[in-house]
Amino acid sequence: MSKQSFFPPIVNWLITVIQRTDPPGKYFLYERLKDRLGRHLIRHKIGGSPFFIPWDQWCFWLNRGPQNYYLDEIEPFLKTVKNEKGSVAFIDLGADIGIVSALVAESCPNISLIVAIEPNPASYQILELNASKLKVETVTSRIAISNFTGDAFFNFDESVASDHEGHLLLTEGELNASTHKTEVTTFDELFDQNSLSGYDCVVVKLDVEGQEQAFFEGAERALQSATKLIVLVELHPDVLRRENMTPEDIFQTAEKGRQFTWYVPLEGNRRIDRNRPFYEQFALHQYDVIGISA
Repeated sequence: MSKQSFFPPIVNWLITVIQRTDPPGKYFLYERLKDRLGRHLIRHKIGGSPFFIPWDQWCFWLNRGPQNYYLDEIEPFLKTVKNEKGSVAFIDLGADIGIVSALVAESCPNISLIVAIEPNPASYQILELNASKLKVETVTSRIAISNFTGDAFFNFDESVASDHEGHLLLTEGELNASTHKTEVTTFDELFDQNSLSGYDCVVVKLDVEGQEQAFFEGAERALQSATKLIVLVELHPDVLRRENMTPEDIFQTAEKGRQFTWYVPLEGNRRIDRNRPFYEQFALHQYDVIGISA
């Protein structure tokens, strides 16, 4: 694992100014130096806490810094979580470098525990650093989520500081030079290990690149015993196609253990009609959807 590199304070300040604005040549600068500085960490702040991002994550340049990370979808989710009463735990599955955990910690004062897991070793190194700066009790683990416990192979691009498309490979025929063994667990195991049955609401963010249905298959006990569940599930047409899966497969598997009502934040929290296929109701592109248990 490469050692983390940081910019001198004045250079870091200048880079953050460029990221938070749109000066001419911004993308040229990013591309020109990406190969040389891709793994250098840029220090921002979310609320009062430091938050570090690698140079080579264009999404943070595009959104003018991590504090503005895809707010059209994240803000409705944060509002939903913030309105929950009682004790609330947030479980960040596929946490990457911890951006959603940081936004939840800053925006939702009712959160008393964050559990962030990420199997990509490069991303996890940054996640550990960012999690250590949060003002909420935070547990991290370099592990993947599925419907079994044991080992599997994880495929990711080692040339970048954080590969958002890394995913589990569950058959030997899929293995290639970019695969690395990783530990795998189920949500039922995480639920028990972190005593989540003691919380009034458990909030789960699922960005697990094809393991969405498997997550719910491995969450049978948790679905039945949790007082209340809120899930944020990423639906990506390319991933669904690769895994031969549909949004309905995910919804139906979740609903075997618990009744949910589903909403689309990007469409003003429009409610999903479960009597119709998802992509007959919405244009064919990527969405996050919110499920709220009965």
